[in-house]
Amino acid sequence: KVLCAPFMGDAKFVIGWAMVGRAEFAYLIAQMAASADMMDQDTFSIVIWALLYATVFAPLIFRKVLARYVAAHVQIDAGEHTEDGLKEVAH
Repeated sequence: KVLCAPFMGDAKFVIGWAMVGRAEFAYLIAQMAASADMMDQDTFSIVIWALLYATVFAPLIFRKVLARYVAAHVQIDAGEHTEDGLKEVAH
């Protein structure tokens, strides 16, 4: 994610925040590492709390970042319609 971000253009923050909240697999990896004594209980607690914060706050931040991106980049031309009656979106 980090190495690709400079090449993503204006959508890099939208894409990045959309990917942050995917922590289901990270919980499993943290549990496996703790059970294999690869991390102590303090580190495990920090990891779990960080994952909880990311899971809770990422969708909220993503909503704001997406709204800001849409407001800045999408312009709707009221005069153009497609065959199904929806307005065309100009980028």
